[in-house]
Amino acid sequence: MTAKVIILAAGVGSRLAPISTAMPKSLTKVAGREIIEHQIAGYLAAGVQEKDITVVVGYMADVMTDYFEKNHPRINVIGNAEYAVTNNMYSLYMALNSLEDSVPDVLFINNADCVYDAEIISGLLASQYENAIGSEIGAHNDESMKISVDGSGKLINIAKTIGEADAHGLSIDLYKFSADAVKKLHDIVKDYIEVQKDRNQWTEVSFPELFKRVEVYPYDIKGGRWFEIDNLEDLSRADKLFADFDITGKDALILDLDGTVYLGSNPITPAVDWINSNAGNYDFYYLTNNTSRTPADYVKKLSAVGIHADEESIVTPLYALSDYIRAQGLKSAYLLANKSVEVYLKAQHPDVAFDYDFENNQAVILTYDDEINYEKFKNACVLLNNKPVEYLATHNDKFCPSPEGGLPDAGAYIALIAAVTNKEPSLIFGKPDVRLVASLVMKYGADKLAVAGDRLYTDKLLADNAGIDFICVLTGETSRYDVALADFEKYPAVVLWDLGEL
Repeated sequence: MTAKVIILAAGVGSRLAPISTAMPKSLTKVAGREIIEHQIAGYLAAGVQEKDITVVVGYMADVMTDYFEKNHPRINVIGNAEYAVTNNMYSLYMALNSLEDSVPDVLFINNADCVYDAEIISGLLASQYENAIGSEIGAHNDESMKISVDGSGKLINIAKTIGEADAHGLSIDLYKFSADAVKKLHDIVKDYIEVQKDRNQWTEVSFPELFKRVEVYPYDIKGGRWFEIDNLEDLSRADKLFADFDITGKDALILDLDGTVYLGSNPITPAVDWINSNAGNYDFYYLTNNTSRTPADYVKKLSAVGIHADEESIVTPLYALSDYIRAQGLKSAYLLANKSVEVYLKAQHPDVAFDYDFENNQAVILTYDDEINYEKFKNACVLLNNKPVEYLATHNDKFCPSPEGGLPDAGAYIALIAAVTNKEPSLIFGKPDVRLVASLVMKYGADKLAVAGDRLYTDKLLADNAGIDFICVLTGETSRYDVALADFEKYPAVVLWDLGEL
């Protein structure tokens, strides 16, 4: 038995903008794998040969072709140059024409914007039905294709307009046809394209006529995972559905604060509610690179947004900085910090002088000083330009998120100092340095921890460096567009609109 596949992937996918303006919709990743790669992997696992898969491309055809040449060079690619003025029935017409002299025993057809469990494809191939449509029996969704059947269970209609009372379930846009059905489908499609000159129809428009000519049955996927992705909300739901991440396997969560738990003084309510409702299920640690506040300040701020915490649950670069000052035996360092943090560090290190002292300063220490001024920058530059002092920074975030937008953070200060001195910190204690969470990894084990945050270049990189699962939330700096365009070596364990979606 020969089995072949046609994947219809020519469309623009405009409802997935802005992602679809930067890449073909079917190359958008869901749970770390391209939509079309989910499909191809399912077919290959079911025993279909790569050479027996045909993909019709149109929008960004060169990008799609490059992808297949690099990853699946034996896949047949057909270009629909008229994708902008035709619909996917025309793409199907082109693909069926290419198979006219080699009609297979079994032909699968599907649209390139759906993700399926591999077991759905293998189950449909092995099913008793020669002709079948993958279906979610009993489900109903106004936006999806519904199916209806006659008294014997055979399909009689497929359309979005079928009412709930008449619907037998949803089509999952996955079709299996015998050689005889393929020939009859080809005749129907050719009539639309060649006789009626109607090139702007959905493939499914041809199916009710096919149902009159051959027996086609619904194949019940029985709870198997699938999702059709039209817009960003769909993409978010698919990300969660197909992620293998299991929060119940964790003992503790390390939560970034700004952009994850709150924005400025405003709580991110779904996140706060989820934390409080799970206080007995996990140990929570609150991670921040923001060294304009002391641990006690963060305890107060968390209390203000409705979360109980103590100083031991705060994870801040100030702790790692203090450990380093002790370990190195520093006695004099020029500290760029606001008054609150200066008081905190002086209390932690009563034997260390933190004022500007050109003769005795052994180091320049840069924090997120939200009271910084020209005099402080000048003193730091004078020391770095004229003395072999150590240059330490608590973190390298370029900006601090706020309801008003990004505010200059320590990373911006570092860039300014570098422009004057050509010097960079020799040590940065904050994210993504693993020393920040080393004690927690030792206490729980990396596999029992998860880091949740909104920044890919600090929060995610810290998690990756420490071997911890990363939960990417879209409530702060990172957008789903950023996730789509990022070149990840390791994809986030799960992508969520907010922490409450856990």
